[in-house]
Amino acid sequence: MINLTRPQSLVESVVSAIRREIEAGRLPAESKMPTEHQLAEQLHVSRSVVREAISQLKADGVLVIRPGSGSFVSQTPGGVVFRLPNNNGPLPDFDQLFELRIWIEIQAASIAALRRTKADLMRMNEAVALMENNSDNAKVSSAADVEFHRSIVAACKNNYLSAFHDFLHGQLVQARFVAWENSAKLSGGPHGALREHQEIFNAISKRSSLEAGNCARSHLEAAALRLNIKLET
Repeated sequence: MINLTRPQSLVESVVSAIRREIEAGRLPAESKMPTEHQLAEQLHVSRSVVREAISQLKADGVLVIRPGSGSFVSQTPGGVVFRLPNNNGPLPDFDQLFELRIWIEIQAASIAALRRTKADLMRMNEAVALMENNSDNAKVSSAADVEFHRSIVAACKNNYLSAFHDFLHGQLVQARFVAWENSAKLSGGPHGALREHQEIFNAISKRSSLEAGNCARSHLEAAALRLNIKLET
């Protein structure tokens, strides 16, 4: 029998409960799922909650629907869509997300310095210029900020890294906007952030892998402070 814990929303709890059954081997690949009615009774939730959870699991590639037969565990029960853990409510843990960003982007800057092309440098430079010319516009500046870091990752020439980076930054869109707003309120305005981006660009331009990584670290640590995020040392 599937057991339900309730630290999350009901839908997320149902999704987690079904995933646990799959991971434990009690619902192996190609096995038929209980009906909506059966799951609702077992988990003491409404059928609409079960239906929404099944829909999410289907979208993630965990379950497949066979018309006239019901829901089945797919041949890839781990799913084909990445989702962040959601154990503490509807919002992601921004401290942990930012820490993950640091681990990825320091290495990305180092690799970009070795693999970048002239086209990559042009793309980075355009993003930096857009930030500088719109320093009083948080919306434009934050979008240019995203483009700058995306162009660094693109210079690494690894499509998997680019895809995961885009996913990660999709979770941090609002945080980045807040960071630019906070920068504008500082006595020196956003000049610190602009300088940090320029330093990363210069290091990558010189093909200095170590310097690029160090500049990326300094920038991200400063950005965390602008968001009042305390990083583990």
